[in-house]
Amino acid sequence: MPNWWFVRITDLDTNKPFTLQVVAREEPVPGSDNPKQLLTAGWALPDCAAVSTDGASWKQTLPGERNRSESVYQVPAGPATLWLAWGPPFTPHDSAVFVERIAREHPSFATAFTLARSREDRPVPALHVVGGDLPTTNRFGIWLNARHHAWECGSSWVGIGFIEWLVSDDPEAKWLRENGEIYFVPVMDVDHVATGDGGKMALPQDHIRDWSAAPHWPEVAAAQGRILAMGKRTTIYLDLHNGAPSQRTEGFYVPYPPYVPNETVRLHDRFFDCVRRTMGEVRLMDGKPNRPEEIPIWRNSAAPWVREHCGSKALAFTVETAWNTPQGTPEGYRDVGRKLGLAIAAYLHTAERP
Repeated sequence: MPNWWFVRITDLDTNKPFTLQVVAREEPVPGSDNPKQLLTAGWALPDCAAVSTDGASWKQTLPGERNRSESVYQVPAGPATLWLAWGPPFTPHDSAVFVERIAREHPSFATAFTLARSREDRPVPALHVVGGDLPTTNRFGIWLNARHHAWECGSSWVGIGFIEWLVSDDPEAKWLRENGEIYFVPVMDVDHVATGDGGKMALPQDHIRDWSAAPHWPEVAAAQGRILAMGKRTTIYLDLHNGAPSQRTEGFYVPYPPYVPNETVRLHDRFFDCVRRTMGEVRLMDGKPNRPEEIPIWRNSAAPWVREHCGSKALAFTVETAWNTPQGTPEGYRDVGRKLGLAIAAYLHTAERP
C-alpha cells in the first residue's frame, strides 16, 4: 500500500517558505476482490502533514491544498533542513530506544527484551512490566502490540502513551503494574517499517492474519508463545491500528454471538462502560467475518486467535485510532494511550482474578 511517506529536505533557503507537493499513487487495492478497485488518494494525502525541524519533535503543517490526487503543503521559512511525513514517524530504532529508556529509568519493574528476530534479521524490541510482589499466577495478563501494518505509525505513539502513563506516579498506573503482567510491542512489522512498505496485505501473509498454527512471521509466533504462556490469565489484548482517512473517533472491532459466548458480551459491556468514562464516545464496529468463506482467515487474525486460545474471559480487540485529525500528533496519540490505560485499570478493579 503506497500510502505513507517520510522525507528529509536539506540545503533549504532559510529566507523562503518551502512547498511540498505530494502526488498519490492510485494503485489497485491490495487483496481486493475487484482488481479494478484503486487505492483512493485520501489514504496518502492527510489534511495536514507532519513537520519537524530536528527529526524528533513533530507538529502539523497548515492544511494542504488538495486537488484530486495531489496535495501541496506549505512550511514557513526557517531552518535549512526539514523533515516532512504523512504522520509522525516511529521507526524500529525509535522502538529500541524507547523500551531501553523505560527499562533504564524504571529497573525495578520494567524490562526491555527482544521478542524475536524478523525475517530480515532485525530485532523486534518489546517491554515487560511487572511491579510489586503479587505472585504471577494471580496477575492479570495484559498484552498490547502496535504496527501489524507498517504504515499505521500513530498506533505506536498510542502504545507509547499507554506505557508512559503506566510507569508514572498515577495511583491507577501503580495499581495496574502491581496487579498485572504487561507486555508491549511498539512495532510488530519491523521489516516493512524499515523498508517503507505499507505492510497491509503483505505477501505472502498480512501480519494481522498470520496468527495461525504455523505463522510465517517470527514475531507473530513469538507473541503467540508468550500469550499462550499467560494462558487464561490473559485478560486484555489490544491490537493497535489506525483507521481510514475519514475516521474521526477511536474505534474497536467487537465480536458478537455466535462468535463469542454471552458471558464475553457481558464483559465487553463492562469494559466499554469504562472506556466511555475515560475516552468519551467511541465507535464499536462489528468484528465478525463478512462472509462464510472468510471464517478461516478471521480465526487466524490476532484478536480472534487470542480469544480462542485464552478463554471466554479474555477481552481481545483491534483498536483503530483516528489519524487524519488535529489530534494526529505524538501528543494527541499519547493522550489516547493514557486514556486506554485508565480504562483498563478501571475495568480490572472489578474483574475476576485469574
